[in-house]
Amino acid sequence: MKFLQGVLGAVALVLAGDLAVQAQKDFLVCGDSKLLVVDYLSSKDSIPAIRREWDASRDADLPEIFRTRKFRSMDDCKVSPDGKQLLVSSSSGGVALLHYPEMKVVFFTEVGNAHSIEFLPGGLIAVAGSTHPQGNKVAIFNPAVSDQPLAQDSLYSGHGVVWHAKKKLLYALGLDVLRAYTVESDARGIVRLTKTKEWKIEGQSGHDLFLTADGKQLYITEHTGVWTFDLKKEKFGKMPDFPDKPDIKSIGRNREGQILYTQPEESWWTFSVKTLHPERKFVIPGLKIYKARWVKL
Repeated sequence: MKFLQGVLGAVALVLAGDLAVQAQKDFLVCGDSKLLVVDYLSSKDSIPAIRREWDASRDADLPEIFRTRKFRSMDDCKVSPDGKQLLVSSSSGGVALLHYPEMKVVFFTEVGNAHSIEFLPGGLIAVAGSTHPQGNKVAIFNPAVSDQPLAQDSLYSGHGVVWHAKKKLLYALGLDVLRAYTVESDARGIVRLTKTKEWKIEGQSGHDLFLTADGKQLYITEHTGVWTFDLKKEKFGKMPDFPDKPDIKSIGRNREGQILYTQPEESWWTFSVKTLHPERKFVIPGLKIYKARWVKL
């Protein structure tokens, strides 16, 4: 009987652990020189419960020029598929790869006006650079090999990159176009970035790009509102359950259907992160927030 009770107790602990993992619902916030990991469920009212924080300006593992100049305006942040790494980019030019949850920098490089980053298979990463003499492109890096791009293609005002694992395609958003690329790496480590398709986007000035959890749609934000792009039909449409808001800097939806987004309150930044379905608002005074991302979809 005692043995059975012990087994049942162990099972209960395992199940409790599983439920705790399932219940955890974090999101990333980036702005100024900081990256925050916020615990959604532990947050009270509009006060976010910050689980982790990385401040590039105080990271001794970065060279001084990166601490003081290259990460002054963090503009994107993403979690690797296995949840063990983070990527950040800054319009000041910095790009970094961090181990999570240690928040330790393991790779950094520079891309002019870097505006978005993405994890690719084989340890590669993609970076979109916006308007800058060393930007206006999509670049592919291998952190294990070099801090220089192994492949790149010009893309004016590059603002978004997302990887579609099933289709094995990299989607990239520029000022007025959406593109699809293949990314191939051979045994010698030579990387090829090949554009396969291009579509003119709706609206004005593409900004954020997000792939839905089911892999069927892309969300695209631009100056006037938010659009969906049906990947099978290759057609654009207005996002049906999101208000027609201008200048949305970031948008995402988890599997529960909850939307996470940021919209400027002053110039290009905001001091809050908002959700819909259900509606919540998280305020971080003093931090010029640019984007927010769900940790898990």
